[in-house]
Amino acid sequence: MLSKQDRLEAMRRFKHKQTKAHERLRYHALLLVTDGYSFEQTAAVLFVDPESVSRWVILYEREGLDGLKNNPCWGGEHGQRWLTEEQLTRLGTLLDKEAMPGTEVGSGWTLRAVIALVEERFAVSYSQRGMRKILRRLSFSLQRGRPFYHRRTAHEQARFEYETVEVLATCAQSGTHIVPLAGDQTRVYLEGTVGKRWSRRGHQPLVTEASRRKFAENIYGAVHLGTGQEVAPFSIDFQDADATIRWFEMVKEACPRGQVVVWLDSAPHLVHEEVEEWLAGQSRLRVIRFPTYTPEENPKEATWKALKQEASAHRWHPTKQSLAEAIDEFYQSAKQHTVSFLQRFGYGWEKGRIYPLPQPL
Repeated sequence: MLSKQDRLEAMRRFKHKQTKAHERLRYHALLLVTDGYSFEQTAAVLFVDPESVSRWVILYEREGLDGLKNNPCWGGEHGQRWLTEEQLTRLGTLLDKEAMPGTEVGSGWTLRAVIALVEERFAVSYSQRGMRKILRRLSFSLQRGRPFYHRRTAHEQARFEYETVEVLATCAQSGTHIVPLAGDQTRVYLEGTVGKRWSRRGHQPLVTEASRRKFAENIYGAVHLGTGQEVAPFSIDFQDADATIRWFEMVKEACPRGQVVVWLDSAPHLVHEEVEEWLAGQSRLRVIRFPTYTPEENPKEATWKALKQEASAHRWHPTKQSLAEAIDEFYQSAKQHTVSFLQRFGYGWEKGRIYPLPQPL
């Protein structure tokens, strides 16, 4: 049946774990037939019908071993595609340029919504498994979404960038001692994000949403935009104007020399009239506001993630003291972060001085 060379190749393909299961089945059938098994005996061993074995033998005799490979035009497990290449291209364009009902363009699609779209536009029905194959073929993948803030504006973004560049340029020209900081506040809950818990089979554990609000550590903090070091971490029961002013005083104590430039968001307790009045009398402090609804602009957000992963995520703290100790342990380890905020605007920081980076030609 199989020639000596083809038998060795069929054996290699059969043993190769990346060979598709249906192809391995056919190679296995030919190997058994070559070893003297009848079509009926081979079919009984492989749990197929004798007609299939006969058909595979005929394919081999006509086309060789490559005749046993899966044909992309075959259906079922072998890559069935009822849409033509032109229709597939059009589907990819539709998914890019249109939105799933109730959403906006760019917010992604659910599998059911794509199946419904294909049935509506092309009069073709797909199973969920089949549609996953189509989407992978179109270079789509299942991804976690990220928040999009409708109320952010181009005007606010331009204001932030203009003010930042202006301040950095002035600092670089003057040569004065500068401490650049990105500040923010967060809450770390007593019952943090818990990925999995032990529970009796069939009874999924339920975490009461309200329990997360029973107690939280409210933390102010800043990251040095030159060194990546944590500056003036401050934990308190409430985030309000008094707490904000106290944190600013701690920032000044932690940075006793030079001009302190702090980039902050516009949370209500940070822009409270008492805070603004206090800042007006602080010649050493300069505050630049991030554009509203753009948390990705603030480098401090990434450091909160590191804190929560170490002190809160996938952990349960039985007491307030336990949570406070975990947070304190994080800060006692002298964390240093990689921050590229200044480089983004074409500047660097070294030994208290802002300097312009070489510009590419």
